[in-house]
Amino acid sequence: MEFINEIDFQELLGGPLGKYYEGRWAYFSEVVNIVRETEGIDSVLEIGPSFRTIVKDCDIMVKPENDVWGRPQKYVRKIYEHDARDIPWPIRFKEYDLFIALQVWEHLEGKQKEAFKEVMRTCRMAILSFPYMWDCPKDDANYPEHHMIDEKIISEWTLGIEPEKVVKIPRTGDRVSKGPRIIYFWKF
Repeated sequence: MEFINEIDFQELLGGPLGKYYEGRWAYFSEVVNIVRETEGIDSVLEIGPSFRTIVKDCDIMVKPENDVWGRPQKYVRKIYEHDARDIPWPIRFKEYDLFIALQVWEHLEGKQKEAFKEVMRTCRMAILSFPYMWDCPKDDANYPEHHMIDEKIISEWTLGIEPEKVVKIPRTGDRVSKGPRIIYFWKF
């Protein structure tokens, strides 16, 4: 299994959305480490990966419409053009070993619980990252979906299922969007 690496990440920084990716290596690399340390992962589904996936040659789920943050142009096998808010997903029971969604869950517009049920139905494990305690009440680009997400909100979105591992990533820059993040890893 191959992963995004620092060379791939430098390409992202040099691309048209380089500012968007600044500081993201801090949590991308942590997710890579979690996957490397976990046995029994042969198939991966990632949703909302922007230009690069964490695991190369995985399957992805992207919204049918164009995404301003882009889509991977390489290192992808199967593409589901499906909005994760539309339940059920077009995926079989336990089809994947691992599900990855980084900085996606807060954008599911009230469908987080339903989508998490689909994650548990379709995958054996999951990694999700969230903006953590971002104070952005007056920042139109990040509010309201990013504002003050904490463990209580995450627990509600994920049905109170206790994760195997939680990793906090410190702030990576001055802008709101470079605030702390939190990563959860589950085995179902």
